[in-house]
Amino acid sequence: LDTTFARLPEDIKFRYFSMGDNLDVNFEFKLHKRIKHAWHQEKPEKTLVVSDLHGSLDAFLAVLKSNNVIDDEYHWIFGKNQLIFLGDVLDRGRDDNGIAWLLYKLEKEAEDSGGRVDFLLGNHEDLVLKGDIRYVNKAHLRFAARAGIPYPELYGTNTELGHWIRDSYLALAVGDNLFIHAGLNLKMTQESYKLAEINDLASRYIGLSTKVRNNVHYRNEFLFGSEGPLWYRGLVVDSEKHPPIQSEDLDKVLDYYKTKRIIVGHSEVEDVEWRYNGRVIAVNVKHHKNYLQNKTAGLLIEKDKIYSVTYSGKKELLNK
Repeated sequence: LDTTFARLPEDIKFRYFSMGDNLDVNFEFKLHKRIKHAWHQEKPEKTLVVSDLHGSLDAFLAVLKSNNVIDDEYHWIFGKNQLIFLGDVLDRGRDDNGIAWLLYKLEKEAEDSGGRVDFLLGNHEDLVLKGDIRYVNKAHLRFAARAGIPYPELYGTNTELGHWIRDSYLALAVGDNLFIHAGLNLKMTQESYKLAEINDLASRYIGLSTKVRNNVHYRNEFLFGSEGPLWYRGLVVDSEKHPPIQSEDLDKVLDYYKTKRIIVGHSEVEDVEWRYNGRVIAVNVKHHKNYLQNKTAGLLIEKDKIYSVTYSGKKELLNK
């Protein structure tokens, strides 16, 4: 710390400098009040969807620039369109904070242009906020030790980034698409978890220890558990440990949540996948590998057409 303010000046600006090897990126941003849209929205002309970057700032910048979301100075140029991030900014990479601050910055710039940036919570946000640091980049832990601050406290409730992350949705409905980090299964409908309740419980209890939040509200045990929307893998994975959802059960889930499809991250796929005849789209690719090979990076929704997009902006129609 070089300066301590009793009151934060209105015109103060901050600058982020990239930490990754062979990456020379920096951008300036100002603090602003959290911009949080309704959890049910009308579909804009274009929506770009990215997930699970885990610190791969170079990959994120590439897909944003090539799809005309930002310019070379990292400013929003996507107009009245939308960027959705499906969670898991934190952990693993050294530039996870850079991605978080860039989303924070673009949130305000998009709002000023009539557009939207929507960040959804992932399981790694929950892990870090509640003090589970097993996936944190070691360089971050060394910094926290030198600063004399326990790493989770860098995202505490009294920090700007910690507040911004906590004040985020778990589920977002945009037109006929439902966005969520990991997925939804039939038990969510059998237990009558509505989207409003899912988002309310997430904002109130994200980052609390498992024991505490299960004790304070009985609905938290399943919601934040292995079959809940932060961890469930049955929409993407097919294994003995994670059996896939049956087609008829998926239809029941879609009908319950009044949506046409569910778009998820969390479970890794080699390329953006169109599953269950388009009722599920999986977008969590291995960015650290796909970026080097210019493979698929995310999803672009243009009116009723849905494309996978690469880091260079090449797009391929999925709903053929």
